This record gives sequence, C-alpha cells and structure tokens, in this order.
Amino acid sequence: MKRIISTSLIILLLVAISCKTGIKQNQENKTKPEDEKVNEEYFFPEELTYYQNVTEVVPDKLYPIGWSKNGNFAYLIEPADEALGNYMAGVVVVSLVSDEVLWSWYTDPIVDEDLYREDVWQKHYDDIKKHLNKYGIIQQRSFDLMDTYFTYDKKDYIVRLETEKIKDPDMGINIISKSKLFIKSPQLGEKQIAEKNYETSMILGQQISGCLLSPYEDRVAIIVKSERWGYEGPPNVVEFEVFGANLSTGFKQSNE
Repeated sequence: MKRIISTSLIILLLVAISCKTGIKQNQENKTKPEDEKVNEEYFFPEELTYYQNVTEVVPDKLYPIGWSKNGNFAYLIEPADEALGNYMAGVVVVSLVSDEVLWSWYTDPIVDEDLYREDVWQKHYDDIKKHLNKYGIIQQRSFDLMDTYFTYDKKDYIVRLETEKIKDPDMGINIISKSKLFIKSPQLGEKQIAEKNYETSMILGQQISGCLLSPYEDRVAIIVKSERWGYEGPPNVVEFEVFGANLSTGFKQSNE
C-alpha cells in the first residue's frame, strides 16, 4: 500500500530544505557576474560525508557536483526521510559570492513516488543539465573536505561559528536563533562571512563540517551542519547549509 502524504507536509518539507537565506557581508564586489554558460554532460555525483554519526539522527545527504569559474557551486541533496517512505532529491545552484540560491529543483513526492535515485536522475536529467550548463557548472570527480583550519596560497585560515540561543516557549528547550560565520587569517585579518536568523527552526546545535576549495578561484564553500528537532520528535535530523568565502579580499586587520 502506498503511503499517503499530506500536501501541507510536502510544502513544509520543501520550504525547510530550500531555505538558504544567509545575509552576506560587504567583503567583495557583489555585482552579479555574468553567467558563463558551458556545454557539459554530468554523471550522478558521489556522496560527501560531512558529519560524524555519533548520535541517533537522520541526515540529509550531500552530493557535490561542481563549480563555475565565477563563484557558483552546485550540489545534489537527498533530504532526510522523516517517515515519508518516498525517495526525494533536489539539485541546487548557489552563488558563493552572495550566498543566493540561483536555481533549485526538487522531486515531487507524489509524481515520482515509484522512482529511485537512478530513475529520477535519468528522468529529469535534461532539465538538470540545462540549468547546470546555464550557470557554468563544471563537474568534479572528487572533493576533499578540508578542516576548519587550512592553508592556501601560503596563508593560514580558520573558520569559526558563533551562535545565539533562545528558549522555545512550547517545547521548553534551547534552540538556535542566530548564527554568524567568520574567517580569519593571521596574514590578512578577519571578516564576517554570513549572518542568519533562524527563529522557529527548532535547530538544537550547529557546527562547521569543513570547507571545499574551488579549483578556479580563491574561494571556498563552507559546510555548516545543523541538528534539528525531528518532525515528530526524535530521531533528530542533520541538515547542511553552504556558505561562500573569498580567500583574498575583504579582510580587516585588528587594531589590537
């Protein structure tokens, strides 16, 4: 018997997994670069392990696809299955200059309910390819997730996360209300990368998983993982967000 999924739950899930609205700081020219279209073919990407499963959680799965030469980054996501019983996936192209989602697409849990990974990729491939080409995405075969401490171009960097919490009045638990992301280099200084308000997200904790280095620019994609209270309570869900940082501009030296 097929599982019946309420329309309201589908909408809630799609909103939750597509909400990537970080506030970018003035660290570089925010003029949107012209799209650098390419003519590429794509294969289903390899999963990137961005979390350590030390507790009983249900994770979103992250499959990085590739980069453009002007700061765009594309990935495939398989959202955590919170008892829906259907295969779900999405493809996202985000600008790591502004952290703006340029294009996103997600499976329809009802229309595609009898399909699995390979079938979904094949069925929607032409549309996925069209948009990845539009935003200049060149696929990589492998990705190296660097630590929050790393060296690039003979300079050292450290990425850190600051969070603020409030008590949820209904559940009586502390949840994250705001987070700020920073990057610091002893040689260059420090800058704030992003700031985001979460409000009613029910995020219990956040941590930086690591960084992915662009093969074309002085730029990294920073993977932040969040543990969210499960839709109907535990097990909780591990979600990820992607933020960008330019490694050569926008830094300020401290006066201390």
